[in-house]
Amino acid sequence: MIKLTRLNHQVVAINPDHIAWIEVSPDTTLVLLGGDKIIVRESLDDLVAQVIQFRRKVRGTEPYRLGDAGGDPPRSVPPPAHHNPGSRE
Repeated sequence: MIKLTRLNHQVVAINPDHIAWIEVSPDTTLVLLGGDKIIVRESLDDLVAQVIQFRRKVRGTEPYRLGDAGGDPPRSVPPPAHHNPGSRE
C-alpha cells in the first residue's frame, strides 16, 4: 500500500495494483480499475516514485533498512536443490 493525501488532508492508503492511470489536470487524479477516482495532493512524479518503491519492497529488491519491518534483517535462503525425477537419489 502507498499512503496518499486527499485535498482535505485526509490520509488514505491505496493498493498500487488497483491504479488504472493517473491524470493531472491540474489536480492529480488517480483512476482506479473499478472506475473510482481519487484526487490527491501528491504530484505525478511523487506517485510514480512511491509506486516504484512499493514494487521494490514487494519484490525484495530494495535494500533492507533497520526499522522497516522490525525484527531481524531478512536472511538469504539458498534455492532448493534441483530434483531430477529420473535420478535414484
